[in-house]
Amino acid sequence: MQIIFKLEKASVTDIMKNLSNAPSDGAVRRMLNILYQKNAVDYYSEGTKKIYYSKIDAMLARRQALNRIVEAFFEGSSTLAIASLLQDNKQGLSSNESEVLLNLIKKAKKSGR
Repeated sequence: MQIIFKLEKASVTDIMKNLSNAPSDGAVRRMLNILYQKNAVDYYSEGTKKIYYSKIDAMLARRQALNRIVEAFFEGSSTLAIASLLQDNKQGLSSNESEVLLNLIKKAKKSGR
């Protein structure tokens, strides 16, 4: 999905060119078929090629994926997930990043989250 988000539309060949250690052509096609069945992508034909494009918003997809990760690895705790990210960040946060996070925390508190 990241490659499709980046390119906006992509063939199997395009996807494979953008993957380091790309799996087989068949594996990419199977994954695209799964995404198609889940209504995440659609395609149109361009000659003999299928051109895939996202049917979902990139930010929504990121949020859904992150929620699944938080549930699976951090017991559903955003605090544990954020703490892990901050502890593993070798460069630390810039003052701008810190400000953004503090504003988001304040906004969440005001809305009762």
